[in-house]
Amino acid sequence: APEAAVLWRRGLDQTVDAAPTEEKRKLYREYFDKHAEEECSEGGAVGINGTGLIDFYRPPNDACMFVAILVGRAMDDEGTPSAPSDDTSKVVGMVGVKRGMDSANFPMDSEEQREDYNTFSIWKMSVAEESRGRGVGRKLMAKAEEWARDEESSVLDGVAAKKRMRLYTANPIAAAFYTSAVGFVVEEMTDRYGIYVKALDT
Repeated sequence: APEAAVLWRRGLDQTVDAAPTEEKRKLYREYFDKHAEEECSEGGAVGINGTGLIDFYRPPNDACMFVAILVGRAMDDEGTPSAPSDDTSKVVGMVGVKRGMDSANFPMDSEEQREDYNTFSIWKMSVAEESRGRGVGRKLMAKAEEWARDEESSVLDGVAAKKRMRLYTANPIAAAFYTSAVGFVVEEMTDRYGIYVKALDT
């Protein structure tokens, strides 16, 4: 969990660095510094040393966290790799997926909340800089989609409602990944971020 928390903070730094203007970089830095402080505090979604990630992204919550770990192997004096070791393994990617678009609350299967109930959102998506471009992000997103597809959906008049994935991002590098590598399309663009969506029922 501590490694995942650090990785998420570095992902925020990438968003700041990728901003197109100095004015936006300053704006994003102020916002994300405050956001990270809140998220990494006691009771936040990340929590102290990542403990919030463990508490939030697990049953009975309609949420799940997938983590990519690069399994390390130490070498002996002759250069022969040993068995996999936790001491030389590291977290290189993570993605959270949950039911609904609210960062903390979960929708009920009700007429008023039916669209949100069948929408699954992406949170805390981050890949270590040295692991980018190696398929880590695509594999993480594939697992998130698989999990969402396996979750129940609303049933109206005997017909299961269609599911979709939806996310927000202000990072143009991430946006390019979502649209070109994993099939999301632009739903809406604002001055500060884009909203992207992907149908899960084809």
